[in-house]
Amino acid sequence: MSNLIYVGGQKGGTTKTTTSHLLCLGAILKKHPAAYVLTDPHRNIKAEGRPYGVLDGRDPDNLSQIIVASTSTKNGWLVVDGGGNRPAFDQAMSEAAEMTVLPFRPSEEDLEAVAKDLSAMPGSIALPSAWSTNKLAQESSRRLIEALEQAFPGRVLTTPVWFVNAAAELLGATLDSPTTPVRNAARHTFDILANAFEKHSKRGSPTIEIPREPVQAQ
Repeated sequence: MSNLIYVGGQKGGTTKTTTSHLLCLGAILKKHPAAYVLTDPHRNIKAEGRPYGVLDGRDPDNLSQIIVASTSTKNGWLVVDGGGNRPAFDQAMSEAAEMTVLPFRPSEEDLEAVAKDLSAMPGSIALPSAWSTNKLAQESSRRLIEALEQAFPGRVLTTPVWFVNAAAELLGATLDSPTTPVRNAARHTFDILANAFEKHSKRGSPTIEIPREPVQAQ
């Protein structure tokens, strides 16, 4: 079956989408099949020119079919981008995924949010993301990782995904020729999460019941 990774967390702006695309691109650069699944109903599909698959999981029925179909795939990676502010969706996906990843940036606000998500989703792991490459900033933000690791032993990845100005490129209309910094960041992200997958994944046939978004009054 495909390696099913859910990239989630309630807080917006923690690089969930960027991390998801970096992971898929990194898999392709490492010669592994990969597909990105969009689930945010407020965003549009952007599949043109991408070297990995882009699937539409915005409808719960479609998402369920994608996940079930992944059980018949013998290799590769299926990366589901959760968006934000959907705790019920996070919970359902964390139960279905083989590994749930919660990116967090080097800030107290992100630290508080990811701690709540780690408590709500016992099988999830935290990923330091958009980490500064400045040595002094690294020393300061390293304390955030250590504090989180102390509270959740064994559930915090200690190798960060470094900050790269990749969002505009990764989230653009096409991704025909990724720049060298983006390629390097993608390989780095894939290596971190592929190694984590060996330690943290839970095997089995995924079952999932996706909660539907409430209908807004007109």
